[in-house]
Amino acid sequence: MRAFIAIEISEELKGRVEKIKEEIEGEGIKVVEKEKLHLTLHFLGEIDERKKEEVIEAMNKIRIKKFELNCKGVGAFPSLNYMRVVWIGVEADELRELHTRLGGELKKIGLKVEEYSPHITIARVKFIKEKEKLMNFLKNYRDEEFGRCLIRGVILKKSTLTPQGPVYENVHEVMLS
Repeated sequence: MRAFIAIEISEELKGRVEKIKEEIEGEGIKVVEKEKLHLTLHFLGEIDERKKEEVIEAMNKIRIKKFELNCKGVGAFPSLNYMRVVWIGVEADELRELHTRLGGELKKIGLKVEEYSPHITIARVKFIKEKEKLMNFLKNYRDEEFGRCLIRGVILKKSTLTPQGPVYENVHEVMLS
């Protein structure tokens, strides 16, 4: 299965993103649907049943308290000259700690851990027809405060790719203390 470990964001925060997405939507830009907005901690790629069980065991070892995530500003990856992902920035010391601890457990079971740039993907860019519109969006929301949300758990998600977009399914959840 194609899998990743994620954090769910609050409905309130999803609602704020929903309000601005019409400003970015356009030909060549696919906005992430409200119910699919999340923060990825670790992308795992294709894993088999045995590896899935090892990931669940690794997740169960993590002991971190609930924490607040501050969501602020927008940007694009990999660069403003070659945009493929539009994102909202996130900040929390505890998030880095969670990523590091979980990454350590994942390395022990032979999984690769990528460098981490925490963000919430809000749109994917196939091509840019209205570059000025997109650049204005990035400028207008560069320092926007989207709010805070309480992080209560970490979820292993299965991602099935379809022509209509990915379908996510929760496989395992670990609640933070």
